[in-house]
Amino acid sequence: MSDAAARVPLRVLHLEDSELDHALAMAQLQRGGLRVEVERVEDEAAFRAALTRPWDLVISDYNLPGFSGIRALEIVREMPDPPPFVLVSGEIGEDVAVAAMRNGASDYLLKGNLARLAPAVEHALDAHESERARQVADRALAASRDRKSTRLNSSHSQQSRMPSSA
Repeated sequence: MSDAAARVPLRVLHLEDSELDHALAMAQLQRGGLRVEVERVEDEAAFRAALTRPWDLVISDYNLPGFSGIRALEIVREMPDPPPFVLVSGEIGEDVAVAAMRNGASDYLLKGNLARLAPAVEHALDAHESERARQVADRALAASRDRKSTRLNSSHSQQSRMPSSA
């Protein structure tokens, strides 16, 4: 993450039902040198309402009363430009973690290893920025190819309309 980006507070949506776990996660981000503006939500309705605003990152607990981090990930992935999503859990099996990563989670952490949170967030943000840049480049390349194809087709059409000198 660039120095300029480190000075701008990250807008973080934190889906977490435990105030203590929320405070621990935010402390780890601050220890890692990240400045954050955070909103904590505890349930699906508040999560969906919060997603109507722009976020740089979503951090989600895995196990919530009546809701889950996996379902939250599915909701985020339905967005036109989903922010990076980091899944945090006190009890996540390897199979669930792998499934979450395959379904678009940027990373997953165990709550017992929150010291990895700031580096995981930085990595997720960098990967997201790289993916966005790749998509912009892909669109520019496709547009360039379309323009070239249009010029070639136009050139061929003009040549076929010219009278032949035989």
